[in-house]
Amino acid sequence: MKKITTILLLILAIKASSQDAQFSQYYAASLYLNPAFSGIYNDPSIHMNHKRQLQSVDLINELTQVSFIFPLKPQGKLEQSIGGAGIMAFNEKSGFQGIYERNSVFVNYAHNIKLGLLSSYLISIGVQAGYEIRKLNFSNLTWGSQYNAFYGFDDSLPIPVTEFDDQQQNMVVNAGIMYYYNPERNYLLHNYSAFVGLSATNLNRPNTAFAVDYENPAPMLLKYNGGIEFKFRKLFVTPSLLYLYIRQNQQFNAGLNMSYAPNSDQYRARGSQLLFGAWYRLRDSFIFMGGVKVNALTVRVSYDMNSTLFVPEKGVDLAQNSMEISIQYSLSKNLDIRKVSNPLF
Repeated sequence: MKKITTILLLILAIKASSQDAQFSQYYAASLYLNPAFSGIYNDPSIHMNHKRQLQSVDLINELTQVSFIFPLKPQGKLEQSIGGAGIMAFNEKSGFQGIYERNSVFVNYAHNIKLGLLSSYLISIGVQAGYEIRKLNFSNLTWGSQYNAFYGFDDSLPIPVTEFDDQQQNMVVNAGIMYYYNPERNYLLHNYSAFVGLSATNLNRPNTAFAVDYENPAPMLLKYNGGIEFKFRKLFVTPSLLYLYIRQNQQFNAGLNMSYAPNSDQYRARGSQLLFGAWYRLRDSFIFMGGVKVNALTVRVSYDMNSTLFVPEKGVDLAQNSMEISIQYSLSKNLDIRKVSNPLF
């Protein structure tokens, strides 16, 4: 029975590892979305996302990323950056008691091409390379033989199954491109700001198989992101879309993000802001977000409201809600002007 249980858990973990995790606040995890994003920031900034599914303690699904973006500018110049560099660390845990774990570290570089009068058009081309470690942690599970009849689980008792613990590691290469109209978000000269991006992960198709002498090339994940921002007096409205394609599977995310800046002028947003938004992940969940920006700090919290309406034939257990928090801290010396060019910051 122990062997049967172990095999079933192994199948579950492998299935979990074959899925590509995504953040609900995808623009807050810029480098995870598209490597070209490091080229469109005008000031150094630190970003953090943490997402966790709200379910039983046994079934775990959580994502965490921390990144630092550093724009590259001509010496002594204040205009739009000519490119950017960045670094990102990523962690994923999923499966029964977090049996599957993925840890990654990436370095990022993007170069900008400016076009048009006053550099009204911007093309950013980015590349990302990193090192990834995937683990199957069967020794982290709790087994029936480790329970004491007097007080329950006893972690001093030996783990009965450790031979299935495994680890594999490989290099990963990603790339992306972004097109941006009105990157300075100057609404005195332009009526709107628009952006579109394409990216591809696993360009080198690394082997993700845990078994020896077995090939399982990671599939390429293609991402499209795009949107447009309008200014209505002190309100900034940004409808956006994220589309993902992998192994003939597709995912659509569409929604609306808004920012209310009471101190904004005709030129751009200034000062503190109230942030809110909602979007829909096709046949999966509704997502609601709220947050605030005060000086250099931006904090957002979102809630994924999944529904059994989307998976009626698969059972209630597959419809799990989740929460995500994102934090950004800008190292800009001029906090009064919104200089960061990410569409949602």
